[in-house]
Amino acid sequence: MGTQTPQASGLFGRELLLRIASALVMGVVALGFLWWGGIAFAVLAAAMSVLILHEWVGITGPFRLRLAVRVAYAFVAFSVIIATDQPVQATLFTWVVAGGILLAASADRHLVWLAGGLLYATLPGIACVMLRDSSAAGSLDSIAVIFVFLVVWATDTAAYFSGRLIGGPKLAPRFSPKKTWSGAIGGASAAVVVGLVVALVAGIEGKLWAAAIAFALSVVSQFGDLGESALKRRFDVKDSGALIPGHGGIMDRVDGLVAAMVVAVIIGLLRGGDDIAAGLLVW
Repeated sequence: MGTQTPQASGLFGRELLLRIASALVMGVVALGFLWWGGIAFAVLAAAMSVLILHEWVGITGPFRLRLAVRVAYAFVAFSVIIATDQPVQATLFTWVVAGGILLAASADRHLVWLAGGLLYATLPGIACVMLRDSSAAGSLDSIAVIFVFLVVWATDTAAYFSGRLIGGPKLAPRFSPKKTWSGAIGGASAAVVVGLVVALVAGIEGKLWAAAIAFALSVVSQFGDLGESALKRRFDVKDSGALIPGHGGIMDRVDGLVAAMVVAVIIGLLRGGDDIAAGLLVW
């Protein structure tokens, strides 16, 4: 009596409390900077991008050309911040610099991973800044970013609980042995509900389209999660870092968000042109 199974202990024990506390703190900070907007949000996005690259380098490194790594850190921060005024130039510069690193890989083939990390860290940061274009709190831009954040957070949370409670067949055991189909379905279902709620509260028309976009972004975020798991398995690493109690590193927490944010901005650009938020949410 009083004995817990490993599954129950993992679900209701100290690990869960740490995950909840960490998620709440990060959520409050992110939403606060998001609501503030402008350069403050860009600085937060730049800091997160640098941390992501730092953890990527920790996983895939070390690199013989240490100067290239230092330049990459500075370039990531610079590119995300200038995206507030010049997103197209920032994006083009990112691809050019990544291409330059690939050329340098002729001397050190391992630099291919640094080029990949530069893109992985910078493009989502630029996408965040592009989607949160207006500095006005409560604008459609801020609602669009909140929409993406909440959809990804709902996916992560529901996938965690439904996967632990229901279990069943594994989703991709080669890359992530703990993820299940029940978790993936539960995460996508929660994302659809959250997408509908955000659309209702914000008074967005085309609520079924909002639900469909939420579902698509949920699927994309889960692929992003699996991609990071595959990277860690490739380099035999359990966590990307130890910065966040209960979660591991920054990459472990935002692996789904980086993929979903980039896809959300691509959808917004294709439909809305300069008005990315409207292209994403107004159907």
